[in-house]
Amino acid sequence: MELTRAVGENIKRIRKSKKRSMERLAAEAGVSRSMLGQIERGEANPSVAILGKLAGALKVPAEVLLENDDFEPLLLLRELDNKPARLDGGKALLRPSLPYDDVLRQETFFLDLYISARYEPEPMVPGCVCLATSISGTVLLHAEGQDFQLLERDALRFAADQPFWLENQFNTTARLLLTYRYLK
Repeated sequence: MELTRAVGENIKRIRKSKKRSMERLAAEAGVSRSMLGQIERGEANPSVAILGKLAGALKVPAEVLLENDDFEPLLLLRELDNKPARLDGGKALLRPSLPYDDVLRQETFFLDLYISARYEPEPMVPGCVCLATSISGTVLLHAEGQDFQLLERDALRFAADQPFWLENQFNTTARLLLTYRYLK
């Protein structure tokens, strides 16, 4: 949902839950009733100052007014629409699967490691965890100071905000699904 519309719906929902009229909230926040109406309908983009006044009048943290969790669960992405990044001299292909989602706080990638390929990304943001699932083949995964051999259909969850790498030391292509979760 568009942020301006989400802010308006949040203000209206909170105002009604507190059994306040538009006139009363507008007076308490020091904004005009017509401006409040435009904001609630998503027709006006309120300034930070006005958001602060409305949050104060509603007695809620301002970030509550900015929440935008209108999650649409159905999303189809075609492989042909996602261009892979060629890494390690072309021996590794990293292809986006699902883009970053603010509600789920995650993103996913397919990783193909050809014979002798190595994938060693930069550490992710603090609090990020990776769920690595081997779809086919065998891969060596080094994470949190340990080495793990992932066989087909094995999965490993580890801290991705520390250095880690995956390496195909075997004689077939390894395919993995990497899901990055960004914890609050």
